[in-house]
Amino acid sequence: MHTRRLVRFAWRVIYASPLQSNRMTKRFHMYWMRESGCDLGTPLDAGELDAVIRARVLELAGGDDRTLDLYLPFLDARESFRRAEALRAVTLVRDGNAIRSIPPTAAAKLRDRAALLLAMHPAWIGAPPECHPAYFRTWQAVSLAVQSALRCWIPEIYFRDPARYEDRDAAFPLLVYAASRPCRGRASTEFTYDVADEEVLPRALHQIGASLRSVLESVERRLYDCGRPALARRYAPRWHQDVVRAVQRRPRPLLGLLGDEAAVVNALVGLGSGAKMRAVKPFARSAGMALRTMYGEDLRPLALRLLEEATRTLESELRHPIEMPRAISQSQLAA
Repeated sequence: MHTRRLVRFAWRVIYASPLQSNRMTKRFHMYWMRESGCDLGTPLDAGELDAVIRARVLELAGGDDRTLDLYLPFLDARESFRRAEALRAVTLVRDGNAIRSIPPTAAAKLRDRAALLLAMHPAWIGAPPECHPAYFRTWQAVSLAVQSALRCWIPEIYFRDPARYEDRDAAFPLLVYAASRPCRGRASTEFTYDVADEEVLPRALHQIGASLRSVLESVERRLYDCGRPALARRYAPRWHQDVVRAVQRRPRPLLGLLGDEAAVVNALVGLGSGAKMRAVKPFARSAGMALRTMYGEDLRPLALRLLEEATRTLESELRHPIEMPRAISQSQLAA
């Protein structure tokens, strides 16, 4: 029996060790955004991987001799402190030349995407901070793009079922919101309507007539196409002044929309204007809270679309900089 054990041990030393050694020298480029520090393509051997995920990563890598990219989830400061616990819950999948973590929730997916953009996308890296001459102009453009997108997307989602037009008390504020003027900002750091300002309704509804008639015309046409002529006549463009007066008598739903819109815009500005990883978690939390019950709908899936809308606008703005945009180092990202 003792001899057999010696033989098995010798076989492991002679044959198994080279195989294990080859697996441990497998190379990766790691992308891992954290509040405590960032890895942006850091080269490392399998043996340098965290022990909690090493076996799973090597299994997914298989016998591939290429250097693979490894993408791990964003961790805030608390999660980084409990790194082993956080990594143990991570689901990893092979995706071509990369191994990626699968976000368990929509909020985690939003955090991962925001952190990756903030760390690696030129438009977000070059986004101006508050002290930059281009700060107001750039983030004003982002604000206007986001406001315009929400005025288009929210009615599309809410009125998926044409029967919702039957409740005019609920429909009118949303249609007025869709036709209302996006806020262009007033002060150097104010990009949205302030719902506490008593002038917010006059400003939002200023010269709304033409745009509201256009919105009502499209509603009327849709209801006729759906075979609901009686309901369509209630939304004829000629009634636009009555619609505005109805909303002015009960302004709370419209003010709620403007308040949630402001929270989303401010979250995006806060994410990009500081260029810090510690802004990721507050951004995801604020945007999620604002969109979770926006006009009675769970609109959190729109957060990623709004992030991409902001990215496109930043790209456009940075093609015409006032000054050369700044670059940030990995140490600044973690600051």
